[in-house]
Amino acid sequence: MRHLIINQPGKACRARLLIIVLFSLMIDQPVFAHAGVDHDNSCFLTVGDTRLRISGYQFQPELEGKHFCHFFPELGQIVLAVEPLAEGQEKTWVTLELAALTSWLDPAEAFTVIKQQPAQPIGTGLASISQTIEQRGVYRLNVTLQEGSGKSRQQSLIFLVGIPVTKILVMIAGGLLVFVLGFAGLNGLKKEG
Repeated sequence: MRHLIINQPGKACRARLLIIVLFSLMIDQPVFAHAGVDHDNSCFLTVGDTRLRISGYQFQPELEGKHFCHFFPELGQIVLAVEPLAEGQEKTWVTLELAALTSWLDPAEAFTVIKQQPAQPIGTGLASISQTIEQRGVYRLNVTLQEGSGKSRQQSLIFLVGIPVTKILVMIAGGLLVFVLGFAGLNGLKKEG
């Protein structure tokens, strides 16, 4: 009996998986990027009983002053900053770990750690991790909080890098507008003729 071994998913399968990931990200968090220092629309993550604000940054000139959550439009250096929303976290330590999706087929080993920050006290206000990303893809930020009592809790935030979602949506909207105008124009010509 022959066994079929699949090493790499086909292009159609990868496209479907990417669409599923995109839609699941949209359902999970309603805000993906915002400009300025207004944190009313920040990305939030709850680890155990601790609510954290996550702010992502890229340093290209056209992205200056913008915060990102699930979609980083360009490749290059990204910074993810984590800060607690409540006071009283002096005895809590945070470990930040950045991982890249490397396997679509094996969920247990889907992500590979590419960088880990040493544990640091979250009570000081801000912890961050930065990395230069050179390949478009799906990435995950693992946030582990270690309380003074020894209790450890972890939560993850999945995001995309190198996918210019805003540009893609503008192109889709433009294409739909051209289609609607063309359809309306054809209907107008049929009525005259």
